Amino acid sequence: MNRFVFTCGDINGIGPEIAIKSLNRITKKDKKSSFILVIPEKVFENTSELIRPTFKSYSVGDRNSLASSTDQVKVLIIDSFKQSIGKPTIQSGRASYLALQSAFNLIKNDLADVVITAPVSKTALNLAGSKYPGQTEMFADWSKVKNFVMTFLSDELRVALYSIHIPLNKVANSLQTKEFKNKLNVLLNMLNVDLNIKKPTIAVLGVNPHAGENGIIGNEENEILKRVINLNQYKGFVEGPFPADAFFARRKFKDFDMTLGIYHDQVLIPFKYINAGMGVNYTAGLNIIRTSPDHGTAYDIAGKGIADESSMIEAFKYAKVILKNRKNRRR
Repeated sequence: MNRFVFTCGDINGIGPEIAIKSLNRITKKDKKSSFILVIPEKVFENTSELIRPTFKSYSVGDRNSLASSTDQVKVLIIDSFKQSIGKPTIQSGRASYLALQSAFNLIKNDLADVVITAPVSKTALNLAGSKYPGQTEMFADWSKVKNFVMTFLSDELRVALYSIHIPLNKVANSLQTKEFKNKLNVLLNMLNVDLNIKKPTIAVLGVNPHAGENGIIGNEENEILKRVINLNQYKGFVEGPFPADAFFARRKFKDFDMTLGIYHDQVLIPFKYINAGMGVNYTAGLNIIRTSPDHGTAYDIAGKGIADESSMIEAFKYAKVILKNRKNRRR
């Protein structure tokens, strides 16, 4: 039986709502998997008044009690936190952090196979004292993995980020040969193993306008990107660097299994434009499987019962596929 754990995300945003909505839909079709929702008790009760759970659940206060229920959905209760719907707070930051930490520990202790994380607020996490800029970095640190890549998946377009949550004025200096090779290796392995693509291909975007225009607008393409891409080990698998604007305008991404951007908005603007809230965030390179929706906390519509759970459903579907592919590899 596959075991999935969902986190509540930021309790002041749409996370609890889309988690329950997703489980309502998923449990109607998937009777062979089991699910755990990590959430504060009062938040679960409040959200259940807004969105009635259609699944039968069993609430427990600690992970050791999870095995005592045969219900398909188990609600793992974490500490009590005050909700202030529609804004980031210390309380919401602490709740989302504890939910993530609890979910990771479930996998670490072999009580779950996969984690699907609802959206969190970086502002709230910062208010709560978290040292991490995002969930991706949390799971990488907890997993003791240094080589990882933030990716975004959909049927239409797959993208990955060389740099993640850093200021734009630090991007060029962050581009290093060894790190670039590490990212390519992680992505090629992820495409091959997790997505079961036999001969994966990656397109790399330039960091400068026009991909440096042969060194006129910048040297990073010639000094780092091209040198690595031209290595024998990447021939037939990696191409570029491509000017980002023309690459997307001509829909060149259709010719590749993955597009690697050098900075955040370079690939996430086209990805989110194309997928309109149906994409999935996946952390490649981890020894665990973690997916999440490609959108944020949506404070503006929190507590209204109108949030769309589609991206959360897609995150579950990708997690299920990746889990199946990894299990098949181990056989």
